[in-house]
Amino acid sequence: MSRFEDDLRTALRRKEPPPGFAERALARAAVERETLLERLLGLFRFPAVRWVCAAALLLMLLLGVRYQQARRARQEGEEARAKVLYALQVTGSKLQLVQQKLRQLEAERETQDSAEEDPATSGRKIL
Repeated sequence: MSRFEDDLRTALRRKEPPPGFAERALARAAVERETLLERLLGLFRFPAVRWVCAAALLLMLLLGVRYQQARRARQEGEEARAKVLYALQVTGSKLQLVQQKLRQLEAERETQDSAEEDPATSGRKIL
């Protein structure tokens, strides 16, 4: 084997950790987690950061309210449109009924008029 392979094998050989290594590693990780949380919360010490966060929250709240208003207005418009379309359907069907009645009356009147004008059907004699 080459010297490189021997060095690599030696470097990658499993070694036992020193006693207490696991406890020290876990303690350090817990301290780092606390430190990260403290760092994030520590940003709020600065008034500018607090104001920026407050402004961002207010902006999100206002945008949410505006979105709900627009959604409600759109929904009311769609409901009004549906009502108008229904009213037009009802009106159209009623107009069709009226047209049918008028045609029937007109047809009856024409038959009566033609019966009065026709002497053979009316029983009158023309001189």
